[in-house]
Amino acid sequence: MLMSMTVRNIALIEKLEMQFHAGLHVLTGETGAGKSIVVDAINLMLGERADRSLIRTGCDKATVEGVFDIADCPAVRELLAAESLEPDANLMTVMREISTADRNVCRVCGVMVPLNTLRQISSHLVDIHGQHEHQSLLGERNHLGFLDSFGEAEHQALMDDVEEKYRRWKDTSAAFSALRKENAQREERLEYLTGRARELDAAKLEIGEEAKLTQERAKLADAEKLTDALGTAYRNLTAAEGGRLGVTALLREALVEMQRIADYDPRFQAMAERLSSAFYEAEEMGIELRDALEGASFDPEKNDQILSRLDIYRRLCKRYGMEPDELVDYAERIKDDIKGLKSMDERLHEAEASFKASLGDYRAAARLLTQSRTALARRFETLMEGQLKDLGMGNTQFRCVFAQPEPDQRRVPSPNGDDHVQFHIAPNVGEPLKPLAKTASGGELSRLMLAMKAAAADRNRIPTMIFDEIDTGISGHIANVVGEKMDDIARYRQVVCVTHLAQIAAMADTQYRVEKHVAGERTITTVETLDSEQRVAEIGRLVGGDDLKQSSGMAHARNMLAAAWDRKHRTH
Repeated sequence: MLMSMTVRNIALIEKLEMQFHAGLHVLTGETGAGKSIVVDAINLMLGERADRSLIRTGCDKATVEGVFDIADCPAVRELLAAESLEPDANLMTVMREISTADRNVCRVCGVMVPLNTLRQISSHLVDIHGQHEHQSLLGERNHLGFLDSFGEAEHQALMDDVEEKYRRWKDTSAAFSALRKENAQREERLEYLTGRARELDAAKLEIGEEAKLTQERAKLADAEKLTDALGTAYRNLTAAEGGRLGVTALLREALVEMQRIADYDPRFQAMAERLSSAFYEAEEMGIELRDALEGASFDPEKNDQILSRLDIYRRLCKRYGMEPDELVDYAERIKDDIKGLKSMDERLHEAEASFKASLGDYRAAARLLTQSRTALARRFETLMEGQLKDLGMGNTQFRCVFAQPEPDQRRVPSPNGDDHVQFHIAPNVGEPLKPLAKTASGGELSRLMLAMKAAAADRNRIPTMIFDEIDTGISGHIANVVGEKMDDIARYRQVVCVTHLAQIAAMADTQYRVEKHVAGERTITTVETLDSEQRVAEIGRLVGGDDLKQSSGMAHARNMLAAAWDRKHRTH
């Protein structure tokens, strides 16, 4: 339960420290004093939307910190363990900070956590019933949830089973629907894929082939350069092209001519010898060039084959927008897709069978849940009529009406089963049952919600319940009954209540007075825990006496407190 709360710079609150205990806590005070600000602070601490207008004027930030005893909250302990958060023995701290700079800080056990984590944890700690929450009863979509919340463990297990069967049905339904759409386009798709498969099969693509061909082409390109150079050099030395002699033949002719005149002059002899050396050097070079040319590995035919193969890869890569090796994988996938399309009839049959089986499982589970809900509804109706009788609505009939679909309406599975429940009441004898939205007044809605809270008090696992002016629209004897209901709930849960009614205030185990003061040039809200005499004075004020010192007003307040004390000791 909530042990303490510290509030700083929230609206009119500058700093506030409150201690909480077991039982019923009541906050009273003049209208506008700031009672609901305390509830707003608790809401903020628990992870509700950060309304920065709550930050006290002139302040940069506002904080709310609470300490909870979680000794009897195993669900919270599990959540803390999952987040590696360690409470101090049985005490867990929660802190929320908001600022004008849009900074939002949440801490649990002193560790910063996401807002969703804080909300998840707080959902197991506090149930807040705001001033207008009873309006949720007007929403028929909420009625099924109210009814189910009264189910025991066996009923909850049926709900879980229906939800699981629904998810299975939804998965099989989606798979069956997708296959039906795919089947509608099967022939067109099959023709399209077959054409691609035929083209890729004809290309006989292989993983790594394109890279290997590119390397070979690079080598052949180098060999071609060598062969061209060697061939040109060899032809210039030895071959005759276009009637022109090669270098070796010209050197031979020059040598012959110089040898004929060598005897005429020593210079000619020297030239002849030099030409002889040049000729033999050129002839020897020609032989070496011929040998080198014969050893060159360039193969023009193989080069053409490689270029043709690379062209196929380039064309297919451009067409399909893929890399060469991806094309090989794509070709295999196409074959698998073609096999899948050709086996579509069998797959459709299997998907349809799975869909129908899962739908049958869901319907069976939903029928069991409907049976459980029908029995639960009868008990719930009796329980609610008993609670409403206590609350001054003794002639009220309360019914859970199971809406039936129209004859031509197909009921689609849902995670909550096949049931649509509406709450109907007949507040007056002789009047027919009608939906809440068409019958219940604001005061009746408040009492209906309180009746539900009271009826669920001994089974609701949330340890703290907060009521923010649930007494709207009630007064007189009924106000006394509402106070007793609050006290009954407080036997099982910690209850915090904001009220204007003396009858409810008198039932409190702990009472606070919320007041508004002017300090300096600022207005501040304070909260004071009242002792026994202060409670007499405050309850006397709520009764409506003009002068609280009048003996009648004080005596009435004392009598109310004495009656409340007597009831607590008789019933608790």
